[in-house]
Amino acid sequence: MSANLGTATWGVGESLSPDRKAQDGAGGMSEERIDELVGLDAKQAIASLASDLDADKIEFDAPETFPGPIAEAAYWDDASVVGLQGPVGSGKTTTMLKSRLRRAMCAPRSVIDGRRRYKLLVIRATYRQLWSTTIPDFLKVYPKELGDWSGGKGGPVTFEMVFDDGLHVDPPMGFAGDWSNEIQFTVEFMAFGDDIQGSLRGYQATDIWLHEMDTNPVDVIVNGITRIARYPGQDHYRGYPAELRNYGQLVGDFNAPEPGNWAIDLFHDEKKRAELLKVMNADLPEGASAIVINFYRQPGFGEDGCENLQNLAPGYYHTQIATLRLLGRGDQIDRLVFNKIVHTKAGEPVFQREFSRRLHVSDVTLTPWPGVPLLVGLDQGFKGAAVIGQVLTEGTGRLQKVFWQILAEAHYPTERLMARTFGDRLSELLETRFPGLPVAGGWSDMAGEHGASQAADENHTWNLLVSRAAGFRVRPQKIGTNRLQPRLEAVRAALEAPTSAGRTGLLIDPSCAFLIAGFEARYVWTFEVDARGDKRKVPNKSLTEANVMDALQYLLLSHVRADGTTEQQIPPEQRGLIGHNGGPSLSGGNGGLSTGYDILNPYGGN
Repeated sequence: MSANLGTATWGVGESLSPDRKAQDGAGGMSEERIDELVGLDAKQAIASLASDLDADKIEFDAPETFPGPIAEAAYWDDASVVGLQGPVGSGKTTTMLKSRLRRAMCAPRSVIDGRRRYKLLVIRATYRQLWSTTIPDFLKVYPKELGDWSGGKGGPVTFEMVFDDGLHVDPPMGFAGDWSNEIQFTVEFMAFGDDIQGSLRGYQATDIWLHEMDTNPVDVIVNGITRIARYPGQDHYRGYPAELRNYGQLVGDFNAPEPGNWAIDLFHDEKKRAELLKVMNADLPEGASAIVINFYRQPGFGEDGCENLQNLAPGYYHTQIATLRLLGRGDQIDRLVFNKIVHTKAGEPVFQREFSRRLHVSDVTLTPWPGVPLLVGLDQGFKGAAVIGQVLTEGTGRLQKVFWQILAEAHYPTERLMARTFGDRLSELLETRFPGLPVAGGWSDMAGEHGASQAADENHTWNLLVSRAAGFRVRPQKIGTNRLQPRLEAVRAALEAPTSAGRTGLLIDPSCAFLIAGFEARYVWTFEVDARGDKRKVPNKSLTEANVMDALQYLLLSHVRADGTTEQQIPPEQRGLIGHNGGPSLSGGNGGLSTGYDILNPYGGN
């Protein structure tokens, strides 16, 4: 048998550039280099990869040391589905790769010739992802000279290796056929592209490995679970007990996923995982082994038990933190270094300075304030959105304070909904979550007052159709004539409002995933060029969270003025008086007439 390679085989982590990095990760490889590898046949591409990627020998024995106890537990696990989540540099990818060799050596012997046959399917979305990170990581564990490479040129790649692990077993008494103690180890690298079901249809594998598992769509799991335990075929396992005839596994390693990713439901939410397993096991044929899903989370840097530190250079994580902080990517520090579930920024958040998750997002589900009606902000369109909240005021006049709590949101980005359908769903949400609570009204985009393309009657507007279906009046939001600046100032005023009696100006229920994502990472600045070629900074409306953020803005504008300050209340002694008679100014306190036209902002933009 081969000698153990020791702890050095776990590697020394990886150097982060902000884009790996979180997505398909080139690992420092240039775009031109990746294009070259994709275009070559497999043998040429493997031969051209840098020699420092290639392991010098293979390790058949179990490692003498592991990155840590979490990685070791995942290595030995034979559950149907295994997920291993950890920070960058934690040894999780190497653990998954080394455990594949263990699985091949533990595979049942064929009753036909005694040979053990094992086929691993490695899946990514594109061949660029396979060649930029997955295949180079594979070569750090499996020397390229120990097997034959075939395929490539933009298509699947196959690695085949035949070896003898030294565990010789004599053929059973009376066996008359050929007998071999060899292990046939096959790895196929495949990209599913735009057709997951079509790519996997009819495929037969022993195990499936999903590198950077969370970046794959959930359909890969749904279809992949039906493709494992199909190789080498039941003829080779005839007579074995059910648990050996069902020898197959789907595994994956990944960094902390973003909120809303399917991996959170599958691995982090025990209740949802139990519900899923109940459905999956109910469809199994009689005698089949139950499907088991196991999850392992390695501690992030700074947590007790952080793994693989013994194999990392001194200051490894501090360097990653400093680099990402200089690049303004604090979100990546949390996700990739501290192993926390956070949103990855799509750019510079519009409210980056004002928003604090600690202050503005509740740790627990919010309870509606008794006796306070609900208010709804809406954004019209096929991708409509609604934000449901309550407001309390404290004091009067210029010192008045306004406190908002946002209880729920309604948004369906994967569907194009007619206005009436959206209204029906909003009504159902209100009745389910807040039975008996009155709705004082809704405020929407002024565009919702135009004839709706979703309506059979050209005179029906989006606001009217939603009003009828939801059961409350939807008003067009006219403050600021729908200019961007008043809407943004309304949000800033709520975020920056001083706390009073433990209340913040804006507190959001943790269920409002789109709203929180918008504040943290997805409602971001971009540049817009007008017809004259002038460029201005505006929120990026191409991201779906912008619809929910707009709905919030219309809601907040129902209780603030166009400059973002709270409505000025008229003191009792001035009621009935106006202007020079001692009451509030007719012009809003600025003196003179107000035309509604801002000469410094003639186009009504930001």
